[in-house]
Amino acid sequence: MKKAYYYFSKVEEFLACLMLMSVVTLVFASALFRTAGHPLNWASDVAQLLFAWSIFFGVDLSMREKSLIKVDMLLQKLPVKTRKYLQILWQIVIIVFLISLIVYGIPLCINSIDRKFSNMNLSYSWATASVPVGSILLTITSVMNLVKMFRSEDGTYAEEGGKDLC
Repeated sequence: MKKAYYYFSKVEEFLACLMLMSVVTLVFASALFRTAGHPLNWASDVAQLLFAWSIFFGVDLSMREKSLIKVDMLLQKLPVKTRKYLQILWQIVIIVFLISLIVYGIPLCINSIDRKFSNMNLSYSWATASVPVGSILLTITSVMNLVKMFRSEDGTYAEEGGKDLC
């Protein structure tokens, strides 16, 4: 199971990086072509779609690697046991929020089926599907982090800081 999750994480990392690089390339190419008088009308729609998905993949990777920005100046002044319980409580709040994104994201995705991107004949549901799918991935990561927090003495779940992803 750990090996499968490891490979899944690598695929997710590759997709997140590929999507982010594609967004940058599309926006840059679109600006160049617009300046040359030949706008790529579809490029902004594809960039928007890829950006929506890359956000959730990137956040999941950041949460897994513990590389999200945090301000823990006050938290560090608390006793270790109190800090652990506060971090566990915060992780539970995050999981509840992610479950609400799944619950409300699925109807949003369904309601967006008939809506099309402005310059493509593609359903906007492909973009809105990133919310429930990404939230499911984040919930899995958050539950895994919560288990690690319970098992640790100080409430941490990974090495400090992340690694360079892209």
